[in-house]
Amino acid sequence: MARWYAELIDVKGAFLHGEFDEGEILYMEIPEGFEQYYPAGFIWMLLRTIYGLKQAAVAFWKQLILAVARMNYRRSKADPCLYFNWTIDGLIVWISWVDDCLVAGKKKGVLIAKDQMTARFDCEEIGEVDEYVGCKVERNYEENSIKLTQPVMLQSFVDEFNLPNGPAPNTPATPGDALVKADPKDCIPANELFKYRSGVGKLLHMMRWSRPEILNAVRELSRYMSGASLAHVKAMHRTMKYCVGSPERGLLLKPIGKWDGNPSYEFVITGRSDSDYAKDTDTRRSVSGTSTFLNGSPIHTRSNTQQSVTLSVTEAELVAATQCAQDMLFAMRVIESMGLKVKKPMILEIDNKGAVDLTHNWSVGGRTRHVEVRQYFLRDLKEDGIIWSTWIPGESNSSDLFTKNLGGPLFEKHLSTYCGDYG
Repeated sequence: MARWYAELIDVKGAFLHGEFDEGEILYMEIPEGFEQYYPAGFIWMLLRTIYGLKQAAVAFWKQLILAVARMNYRRSKADPCLYFNWTIDGLIVWISWVDDCLVAGKKKGVLIAKDQMTARFDCEEIGEVDEYVGCKVERNYEENSIKLTQPVMLQSFVDEFNLPNGPAPNTPATPGDALVKADPKDCIPANELFKYRSGVGKLLHMMRWSRPEILNAVRELSRYMSGASLAHVKAMHRTMKYCVGSPERGLLLKPIGKWDGNPSYEFVITGRSDSDYAKDTDTRRSVSGTSTFLNGSPIHTRSNTQQSVTLSVTEAELVAATQCAQDMLFAMRVIESMGLKVKKPMILEIDNKGAVDLTHNWSVGGRTRHVEVRQYFLRDLKEDGIIWSTWIPGESNSSDLFTKNLGGPLFEKHLSTYCGDYG
């Protein structure tokens, strides 16, 4: 799919297309500048949605659904903003992001689909995709790859934050360290906290779309939005400095193999999970790190504090493995919702033999009885031939990058899985 042609269009005045379909009757005051044309006390009754209404976005989305349906596109049952059609030019896919609509497939089919959409809405034709949701999109057709970077966001780090002088660090956070809750007397004032929140918000956007290797560092920073200390600000600046010092790095999508457009082709979904047991010193909760791959290309990464306290390393690993399995199932359902196939069983790699063994047997022991629902979920997936868990050495588990602040060769090794090899 990395060889697909893609174009982007922006629907003009998108929120003005919506209609009230639940019996709403809304009124508004005469807009400023129009008062002279109406007697005093007049108001307007809205016949369509306008910008500023809370229902405007979903009302436009409903109109978009009607438009793509008339174009003979079906909506994915797994992703409500994904629409597809098997045409004589192969599979053509629409993806909507509010009023931005991306269409991808073979070029001839894409151009036909674009003409169909522009006939229904007044659109600005952005052209072939080289930027999307704030990301620069670099296509390499020879290597069959796509790389996402965010140079504008990197420049905002330099312009808006007082980053430290000197060379950029080699890692986004100090290896082996973990942030802790600040003592109330050490918290920064409100105006500086606002700046901290703004910076972490930018990093959250960057980690999601283009820099997966900063997931763990940013996860830690985001936990202190209500009370940060100078140590947290210093850690945020380090992460920003790391990103600014490596602008060429970005999420690299380079799938293995080539799809010829045949619907009988089997896509390969794999996953890797890891956990760091009782890492949170305040709550004693563990951290999960997971990765989901489509034909060897990373399509989803996760770093999050688990929602409950686990009683052993094995249980923490089982929680992380279950989260990864859920992500794999979603990817499978998205692909299958378009009439494509996924190779079964999907392989889930775990670096804890106890957790792997629990997914492969039906015995219930005293120390694992309390997590039987989670165990049975993975066991049932194995019995149904959907997901098969297997052991992987810890040093080969790239999801380790999302549970702790790594350093040295191990960081570089795992970084290459998501951002390519930069030597």
